Amino acid sequence: MASSDSALDRLEDYLRRILRLISLLVDMHLDIALQEANYEKRRLIGGFVMLGLGVGLLTMVLVLAQVLALFFVHGLGLSWMVTLAIVGGVNLLLGIIFLMAARLRLRGPMMVQTQARLARSLALLRTRDREI
Repeated sequence: MASSDSALDRLEDYLRRILRLISLLVDMHLDIALQEANYEKRRLIGGFVMLGLGVGLLTMVLVLAQVLALFFVHGLGLSWMVTLAIVGGVNLLLGIIFLMAARLRLRGPMMVQTQARLARSLALLRTRDREI
């Protein structure tokens, strides 16, 4: 009876250590995931703000440039088609610049550290399962 109690105590101790290890691992993953989620949230909000500013400014520039082009064409004697081509080219260039800045801000994988640590932990657990 004493040896079975000793074996049960060792098994219980072993299971408690495994549960503590799993709990620690989950806590670590959760902390990293929360940190990365906060970073990704700030990155996405910043990217969308830049995108909104780019689109808004592009629209404003388009309207103002077209109005100014009307006055400018009378001063230079340019035709309406040339004026519209110039205004369209400037608007296109500014729009591309802002959209490229937003694209750079929004691109990239999400939560890289969390994914890497989770993959390592799962690989480690799989190798231990195969050993048993």
